[in-house]
Amino acid sequence: MTQGWIEKVAESAKVSVAEAAQMLSHRGIRPDRSLRPARSLVVSRIAFTGEKKGTATGKIAFDWSGLSSGVWAVTSHANLVGKSSVLEVLLWCFRGEPKNLQDDVRSWLDSVVVGFEVDDQRYLIEFDVVDKVPSGTLSRLRPDGVADALDRFSSDPGFAAAMSRFMMDTLDLDPVPARQGDEEDKQTVVHGWTALSGALYFGGDHKLLLGDVQWGGLPARMLQMYVGLPWASTVMQASTAKKEVEQELARATRATSEMAANTVQARGRIEGELRAARETLLKAVAEQATAAELDRLASEIAQLSATALEMEQRVSTAEAEYKVLKQTADDDERSVRNLRENLIATSFFNGLQPTCCPRCDAAVTKDRVKRESAQFNCSLCSEPIAEEQLDGASDAIGDAEQRRDISQAAAERSKAELPSLRAQLKLTRTSLQTTRDALVAAAQSDAFVKRRDAELEVARLEGALKERQSEPTGFLPPADAALVEAAFTEASSAFESQRGDLLERLNEEILRLGKSFGVLRLEKVKLNWVAQMRLEKGGQPTAFSKLTAGERLRLRIATAIALIRVGRERGVGRHPGLLIVDSPGAEETSDSDLATLLGELTQIASETPGLQILIASADAPAVVSALGKDRCRVAAAGAYLW
Repeated sequence: MTQGWIEKVAESAKVSVAEAAQMLSHRGIRPDRSLRPARSLVVSRIAFTGEKKGTATGKIAFDWSGLSSGVWAVTSHANLVGKSSVLEVLLWCFRGEPKNLQDDVRSWLDSVVVGFEVDDQRYLIEFDVVDKVPSGTLSRLRPDGVADALDRFSSDPGFAAAMSRFMMDTLDLDPVPARQGDEEDKQTVVHGWTALSGALYFGGDHKLLLGDVQWGGLPARMLQMYVGLPWASTVMQASTAKKEVEQELARATRATSEMAANTVQARGRIEGELRAARETLLKAVAEQATAAELDRLASEIAQLSATALEMEQRVSTAEAEYKVLKQTADDDERSVRNLRENLIATSFFNGLQPTCCPRCDAAVTKDRVKRESAQFNCSLCSEPIAEEQLDGASDAIGDAEQRRDISQAAAERSKAELPSLRAQLKLTRTSLQTTRDALVAAAQSDAFVKRRDAELEVARLEGALKERQSEPTGFLPPADAALVEAAFTEASSAFESQRGDLLERLNEEILRLGKSFGVLRLEKVKLNWVAQMRLEKGGQPTAFSKLTAGERLRLRIATAIALIRVGRERGVGRHPGLLIVDSPGAEETSDSDLATLLGELTQIASETPGLQILIASADAPAVVSALGKDRCRVAAAGAYLW
């Protein structure tokens, strides 16, 4: 059936079985498990030590052992002597956190020991208490009494976590998911052992049929789980996941609608702003017809920049050419002079250059040496040097002078071109800077700035309007939406087909037990699967909430016992069979009413294996009379129970 269910869900959602199993596990949806009998939880020992403080003094040494299935009681002749505290210590141990244990009593405790059995396996909870904080172990006992530690704790949260892990696993219970919070912002919460243990405790004002937590539909879910209704847990899980998906879709739909509304609103706003911006632009155009002047100036700057670059290159080239030509002319001039000097020196002084007159020692000046080279006059006597004395050197000198004249002419021409080129470059640079200044001035003018800002605003608004022309697309549903829907549908179908007459049988048993517990004129009980109980009493329809406190207590106990008996009868229940009832006599009008209730509970317990009922009552005579002294711990008159 289990694999068949997953296959049906996968086929309906059009995914593979492996994908379906993975996604269902991610959502916390598990297929129903095979039928299994409920385990019984029976307390065997409650013990604690400590010392009273304040106005109350004395050592605390309470030890109640030898407990088994059936009805047991801690009782007294008056209130406020510690009977309820015994049950609260037990609840502290089983829950891992106190329920209604008084702070002063908790501060008095030094150590606590609770022994219990789950089916035939014995367990032990023992811990020390320092400043109200527990520190100890949860152990499993071997047949020879040796303890094997299953878990350790040294804080309130650690104790609660240890007991939750143990009880949920050992009693084969499933966490109960529920939705909590505001309607549009609900969160999934998971109820564990702390909440589920409420089905074991009967105290307070008895306003709820099961447990003491109303929100999240917890009473209904506890009812379905503890009676062992097939597929109930899977329906709870799938229902919670379905609500998660529906909330995600609702949020997405709401967000899409809001986006659509915002888009329409924004579109209208932008259209209005765009009309105003276009009017502003028209006014700016009237003040400054076009941006042609800016374009013209920009174009002129580009042309002048190119011209300036070209002129810079031409000037640079001309300067380089002049430099080369000038150097060549200077070299040619030097060559002519050197040639003449060398020829004269070689002819008259055998290559030597005279520095003074050989007769009077007068110095030969540099000017006389230069004239000798240039004019062929002797540097000593200034007489002309006959050309025939040069032995044909005039041809070489003539060639050198011709080269010199050509290079000097070229250098002069190059030099003559430079001023014109430099003037043109200066003019171009001046024009370029003037044009740039004109462009900056035009761009910074109020008219241009207004026009530019208007154009930018129109462009921005046109872009914004274009973005909002299409309607926002809807959000895609969660990838597992179809799978969750299919899981809920298939689980609900399995739930309906397999629940059979379980509810009818449960109502029959509650009616029988309610009558036997003394609910007068009770004629009909109709409990539905959401833990709502309608009744007929004295020929009139009524509801559980309208009964007296005593009647509500009787029907609460009747309902719990019916869950145990019918579940075990069908082999599907999960209630562990432990009931803790605090002060039932407070709701009674006479001692005989309490005695009748206890007598019936004793009879029911004898007929129901594994059922254990622990009671705290201030009516010692009635309790002892109904149960017997061996099943009671009785506080002496005027004294504490411990």
